[in-house]
This record gives sequence, structure tokens and C-alpha cells, in this order.
Amino acid sequence: MITRLALALLACAAVLPAQGLGGLLKKPATPAASSSVDVGAALASGTAMIGFVTIATDQGMRGVNTMLDMFPPEKVAKIKKLSAQYAELSAKRKDGNIDAEQLKVASAAGDEMAALQGDWKSYKKEKSSTVAKANSHLGLMLGADAIAVAAAPKTLTSLQEASKSLASNPLQAGKATQVAAQIAVLTAVVQQVPQQTKSFTAARGIITNIAKAEKITLAADPSPAKIKDTASLASSAKELD
Repeated sequence: MITRLALALLACAAVLPAQGLGGLLKKPATPAASSSVDVGAALASGTAMIGFVTIATDQGMRGVNTMLDMFPPEKVAKIKKLSAQYAELSAKRKDGNIDAEQLKVASAAGDEMAALQGDWKSYKKEKSSTVAKANSHLGLMLGADAIAVAAAPKTLTSLQEASKSLASNPLQAGKATQVAAQIAVLTAVVQQVPQQTKSFTAARGIITNIAKAEKITLAADPSPAKIKDTASLASSAKELD
């Protein structure tokens, strides 16, 4: 009788810890189970989008830099200062990609360049041949920006959902930090790129005016298929080197 009771008590003691441990293990998994967010996929998408915008913005700044020699120094002093700031920030890139601060500098450079639209006739005729190269760089940027404007908000939303998913899991602090960094950049992209598109389009209008005045033929812009993703955009940019 004593033996049977002892065995029963031992059996109960074995079952309870097992049930308790099982419950604790299931608790952290609950948020992930209820969420449809694939954090890895969100990060991969964010990395691709930021890389895409980096190439596009670099091309835009190359176009602007090419235009600087066309105008008297006093007309482009502010732009040169912003261009130097952009180059300095580029040299400090940790992962090779643009950050929110650098994106704002590029937008400011575009705004300053666009302000020359009403004074485009002050260009130097001896430097006018460079409009073709500047036009190609800006065309690549504006084509890519059109894609980014459409795609970046969705990528940002995915990362924001991923951030919520990771908030309740301290074991994923590393990924949470990566997600937060990408959110900061893509928030700037969503805010800055539409205005940036307007200013760089205005800057490109200066090129069009000079090309017409000098009877210079400008190359056609690349098709969307040639700049549809980071790899193809990088390839198109390399062709302009």
C-alpha cells in the first residue's frame, strides 16, 4: 500500500514540473505564432531598398556635380558646400549605404540646384558639352526614385510590423536594432524622395534648356526593366562610368 502510494506521488511530482516547463516555453513563442511577419524577409527587403536608394542618390549627386562647372562659382557656392558634405558622409558609411542625414543633404543640394532654373542662361558655353553626362546620371536617379516612391512605403510598413513583433522578445535585441536602423533610413526615404524628385527634375530642366540652346542631343532614359532592382540599377550606373 505504501509502495503504491509512493509511486503515485512520484508520478504526480514528475508530471507537474513537465507541465510547468512546457507552459513557460510556449509563452515567448505566442507573439511569433500570432504574427505573420517574417523578420528575416523584412530585413532583406529593407537592405535591398536602402541599397537601391543609395545608388540612385549617388547618381543624382554625380549629375549635380557634373553641372557645377557649367556655372560661375558664386552661383553654385552653396551646392558645392553641400556636395562636399555629401562626399564626406559617403566616406564614413559603415555598410556602404546612405543614411537619413546624407539623404537630407542630397535633397538640399537638389533644392539649391533647382533654384538656378530661372538663371540657367548664366552657364558657360565652353562647359556645355557636359550636359549629356549630367543628364544621364539624373535620368538614372529619377527613374529609380519613381520605383522607390512606389515601393518604399510598403517596405517601411513591413519593417514596422517586424519591430512590433520583436518588441516582446528580448532574445532578438540584435535584430530589433537592425530593424530600427532600417526604419530610420526608410522613413527619411518616404519623406524626402518625393520632394527630391521634384527638385532634381527641375535641375534636369536646366540641362534640357542648355542642350536645346547648344543643339546637343541627350540620350534616352533607361527603361524601367533596366533599373528594376539593386543589381540592374548598379549595372546601369556602371555603364555611365
